[in-house]
Amino acid sequence: MRAAGVKAMSLAVHSRSRVREFLRVLEGRKRVLVLSHNNPDPDSMGGAFGLRFLIEKALEIPTSFGYRGNIFRAENLEMVRSLGLGMVKASELDFGRFDSLVVVDTQPGFGHTVLPAGMSLDGVIDHHVPPKEGNEIEVRFSDVRTDIGATCSIVTEYLMDLDYEIPPRVATALLYGIRTDTADLSRNTGPIDEKAYLHLMLRADRKALARISRPSLPKDYFRAFRKAMNGVRIYGKVVVCSLGETENPEIVAELADLLLRLQDAEWVVTGGLYEGTYYISVRAKTWTSDAWHLLSEVLRDEGSFGGHGTVGGGSIPLADDSPRGLRRLERRLMKNLLEALGESQTAPTNLN
Repeated sequence: MRAAGVKAMSLAVHSRSRVREFLRVLEGRKRVLVLSHNNPDPDSMGGAFGLRFLIEKALEIPTSFGYRGNIFRAENLEMVRSLGLGMVKASELDFGRFDSLVVVDTQPGFGHTVLPAGMSLDGVIDHHVPPKEGNEIEVRFSDVRTDIGATCSIVTEYLMDLDYEIPPRVATALLYGIRTDTADLSRNTGPIDEKAYLHLMLRADRKALARISRPSLPKDYFRAFRKAMNGVRIYGKVVVCSLGETENPEIVAELADLLLRLQDAEWVVTGGLYEGTYYISVRAKTWTSDAWHLLSEVLRDEGSFGGHGTVGGGSIPLADDSPRGLRRLERRLMKNLLEALGESQTAPTNLN
């Protein structure tokens, strides 16, 4: 019993040292830019919002939350509205005003992340498997833990280690980030995710959380899903669906989440073309599956991708985004996918 207590104490001390090391790196800075990956999701938005609160409270340094791309998913838009996240598009930022850059829920080398030129990178806080490239960029502080289900859990741990009382808006953003990335602690989770989740539940704005989780949806949303259902193909344990050209790249991931509930499905892969880029999402039902590894076999150095346990996604810019070019790409990806999962000889069926 004594040995276990000593071990637990040493882990707690190590955890507290991480946040203190992070804050020491930022001491003396005048203005910090917190940057997410392109088309930010709830884990990146919640993590950035929580990190801004931490920096401003601990060091009294002004911060801004910058992002590139767009926010499409209805829940994510409601999150921005209900919590007042104060996000600013990178195109509207004067990078010369900042002397510090911290990236959250991403890392240098990921294709969905563009770092401002000439800015020193003070911090990287993430939970994804590191990319093959990007390690040559100098980072003053890095906390990348692939055994944690959400970046928001890491940020929450920082705030807990400093005994900061987390305001309801910040707690709600962090909690929703954990909920979405771990499917309410049902996938890719560890003790830190569980501890953070329970801590935030006592502090979150439950009414705001309900609004974010169940926003109103336009008719176009349901039309897109109806069209997608006609394109579902089942190869044994693998469910595949292409949306073709879509007006909303987020629906690729939403469709993957929905199809994973299909009986007997073990893998789901969905894809869609948006403004010259092909987006692909992977979901797996079993804990032993590795979405990152599957994407590496399917894409074969084409485009960029990331993943964590049973969830993954990637994007491929297309030089030829004509219907013919899209068909060629999807045939190539389908061949790689079915070979990787041992279903290349399986005849497809549909939902009828």
